[in-house]
Amino acid sequence: MKAFEEGLADGEAAASVAGGTSEGPAKGERMYVRTQGFGSTDEDLRFLQRCGVKHKAGRFPFHPGRGWDVDDLLRERELHEAFGLTLDMSSIPIYEQLPNIIYYGKSPERDREIDIVCEMIRTASRAGIDSLRYNTCILNIDRTEQEEGRGGFRHTAFRLDKISAEDQAKLTDAGRVTAEMHWERIEYLLERMIPVAEEFKVRLGNSQEDPPTPPGYRGVDKVLNDFEGMKRFIEIQRSPYHGWNFCVGSIAEMLEDSATQIYPFIEYFGSRDTIFLVHYRNLMGKRYSFREALPDEGDMDFHRVLKALKDVGYCYGIDPDHIPSADDDPKGTYQGYAYCFGYINAMIQAVYG
Repeated sequence: MKAFEEGLADGEAAASVAGGTSEGPAKGERMYVRTQGFGSTDEDLRFLQRCGVKHKAGRFPFHPGRGWDVDDLLRERELHEAFGLTLDMSSIPIYEQLPNIIYYGKSPERDREIDIVCEMIRTASRAGIDSLRYNTCILNIDRTEQEEGRGGFRHTAFRLDKISAEDQAKLTDAGRVTAEMHWERIEYLLERMIPVAEEFKVRLGNSQEDPPTPPGYRGVDKVLNDFEGMKRFIEIQRSPYHGWNFCVGSIAEMLEDSATQIYPFIEYFGSRDTIFLVHYRNLMGKRYSFREALPDEGDMDFHRVLKALKDVGYCYGIDPDHIPSADDDPKGTYQGYAYCFGYINAMIQAVYG
């Protein structure tokens, strides 16, 4: 914890020294509710309207060998704007479509795939989309069996002690990936990608690795599942267009006491203007043993969390994340989404007064 506390002290000392030398992106005045879920049917978009959501991620067709087409993005943008919705923080599908960049780290294929990523950033800018998110994970989100919560909601959970040593040792197709290998792949991507983001003024937010796992779990040393790894990531490229898809839930999963230990993360990364999107997910438990929870029933005080974000000047989207499902919900998760959207809108009103 010494490095963690030193990081907090650094954040307090440098709160007014955020960012690189280039002109940064324009900032709004206050936080807003948004979502990365839902498609673009009339039914989906009307539901979001009823819930007071005015910002969401788009889902754009991916074309092998070239990525996105600007006409696809413009059509999606115009469709959403007809319902009063703005597109922001849509996902670059590195994990899903471009595996040689991080998963395999295989050249020269990864160079061609990074070229595609860079062109997708340019395409987003040309379509009037000024922010994107991505993921540099090797292992996908891992969970054990679902657990029941309030009113019969089913939540995902992760209990490391329920996973056998044999299963923990099984390698994926990526094989053994050491921390040094993982960092090399991330740094190689950022060196190519962030200058393009700066030139085309598109904010790029990376995700933390969910859940934290011991070194060598399934052959992988995760590098973005603790404070020091997150700090190193931000220092690779000091740019106002390089930052985080800051998942409060994923960060809480790293901690022994998220109720108190979440705030140094908000202070350090928020004071440097490196938080571009917040996933607002609560949990019950600690590192290696937790279940996800509704925003008002988990270990963290989510009013205090939102106030801490406001106090460091955060002014972008607040996403409900990993919404629980219910057997008697015809849509599976709509009840959960409606509850969380309403909760977030109320919390935003509460912190701004």
